[in-house]
Amino acid sequence: MKQEIKQAFNEQGYSFLLPIQEKAIPQILSRKNLFIQAATGSGKTLAYLLPALEIADSASNDTQILIITPTRELALQVSEVAKNTANYSKHHIVTVIGGLDIHKQENALRHRPTIIIGTPGRLMDLYSQKKIDLSHLLLCVVDEVDMVISTGQRKETEYLLQHTDTQLVCTSATKNDLITSFFPEEYEEIIQDDSHVNKNIDTYYIKTEDRKHSLLRLLKSAPIEQSIIFVNYKNDANELANWLKKKDILVSSFSSFYEERDRIRILNDFKNGKYRVLVATDAAARGLDLYDVSHIIHYDIPLDADTFIHRSGRSGHQGNHGTTITLIRNKDLENEVTQYILEHSSVYNPEQKYETNLSIPLQKEEKKSSTLTIQIQAGRKDKLRPKDIIGALCTKLPFEKIGTLEIQDSYSTVTILDSNIKIIDALNGLSIKGKKRKIKKY
Repeated sequence: MKQEIKQAFNEQGYSFLLPIQEKAIPQILSRKNLFIQAATGSGKTLAYLLPALEIADSASNDTQILIITPTRELALQVSEVAKNTANYSKHHIVTVIGGLDIHKQENALRHRPTIIIGTPGRLMDLYSQKKIDLSHLLLCVVDEVDMVISTGQRKETEYLLQHTDTQLVCTSATKNDLITSFFPEEYEEIIQDDSHVNKNIDTYYIKTEDRKHSLLRLLKSAPIEQSIIFVNYKNDANELANWLKKKDILVSSFSSFYEERDRIRILNDFKNGKYRVLVATDAAARGLDLYDVSHIIHYDIPLDADTFIHRSGRSGHQGNHGTTITLIRNKDLENEVTQYILEHSSVYNPEQKYETNLSIPLQKEEKKSSTLTIQIQAGRKDKLRPKDIIGALCTKLPFEKIGTLEIQDSYSTVTILDSNIKIIDALNGLSIKGKKRKIKKY
């Protein structure tokens, strides 16, 4: 692993590679086409991101890595992990998804990103408009490819793959002929058993005819840090979340009911501890890494056993311990999925009760970043060019401390490879292209 990647990896709190990463990284670095089937929360994202950053050359003006994800939320999550891991290697990473300002995304693409992450539809649109060049790719990743297919995005993904001639890596929770049809004749497989709930997750059930009462009692007596309550329909998510709000619980629903910007805001608020509980549909059941989720509660019986496994996998990430609890009514007992849950769970009977107060935000330890992103209040409309910004910054900072930059219409952002907040004071009022510019933390 390159030193700059290793440094960023360690600063994110990782000290060793997980099993799936140990298996996948050498295969990807040896330039093999690879299919990875592994459990939710097993570390698949870094399993392909770490070698991708090794393969790509940040000094190149070509896009070398393409990562395709089935959902916008997953694209943003992968982008966050990628940017944190690429802190010191100066890779320009651009995320392109629907639901957000396409003009800003097009501006970002003008800066010749090394890595592009996006959803199939938006990627195909931009490629067909020649806003994206895939002719120099070294690696293409399709993350959660089974979900790409199940959400009806197969044609767009096939279109993109047809216009690439490069190494292909696909990750998935399941395997079938549709998935493997993406690959050329020769490819390798890494199969990590995903037919049961992660061994780090304790699985329980509660038999009840009054789910609301049982749920509320559970939320007030279990040692919950944060919890996701799963329901099958978005209207039920809204109704249940509103009921819990009246019980003084910091809760939000999360489903396709919300526009993309609102879903991003809700997830960020949950990650930051503002919400202690999410009432979610299966839009949240796949791909999202929410590390502090201690308890998963299945308010509705999942539609199939795979969904039960994926929902449960929202806790117990990266080797952490988790708990999943299913509320079961008598009328649910005829359901095959309920029988599967009963066979793989124990009766919930805690040895002790806790005084859990979910009306108070969760205080999370702020992760110390080794970088600082600044916003310059001037951009394309001010006719700024990258060399104008870099030249001005070099009068105050060593060139080695200047990371990636992006110029939007009315502002520009620059990553500074130093976390000292006093840098902003030193830079504020910096003269760029003959005019003093306001600078603040981005």
